[in-house]
Amino acid sequence: MQQGKVVAGTTNSELKRLSITQNIEINDISYKFSSRNVFDKFSMIVPTNFEELTSELAVTKYPLVSRPQIVLSNPDATVDVFFNCGVKKTHVSIADRMILYKSVVKNLNSSYEFFTARAGSRLAYFDFRSYTIDSDMYNLWFLVDLPDNTIFGGFSCLIHWQLQWHVLALQMLQTIAALPPNKE
Repeated sequence: MQQGKVVAGTTNSELKRLSITQNIEINDISYKFSSRNVFDKFSMIVPTNFEELTSELAVTKYPLVSRPQIVLSNPDATVDVFFNCGVKKTHVSIADRMILYKSVVKNLNSSYEFFTARAGSRLAYFDFRSYTIDSDMYNLWFLVDLPDNTIFGGFSCLIHWQLQWHVLALQMLQTIAALPPNKE
């Protein structure tokens, strides 16, 4: 192991050592994390080698017309984080909105395996296993309330890396912060 880089393992003690403040290697890909502005509305710490998918690849990976507005992916397009912005805040609690999103996903495919669901005052998420033609996927979908709107997003990776990316994705979510409004 190189100085300053952690090879992500799967034991409890290895998972507890994972931090987005370090360089991390998962499946022979190194990840360094830094803050990135999204939609000029918020910032979030994400891997520096995550790039926005081309529209052609986004259509392939997310074939529905209602695909995410922004999809950031690792170099081999096996790990994604996606965002939709502009969802107006409502009087409905973030916990209730998360329950609604989860029920929609369950209704779309009842074979999905759901794991956890958590809701705080400004962040809510649930995670689940989905199935594709050639692999099983780990998904973590989230809502974050900002002062003027709500961010809806998700994270996905191959199920083999669920343990490592679950830890890192939750740390990434904790870094979401509203940007000051543009004064044009």
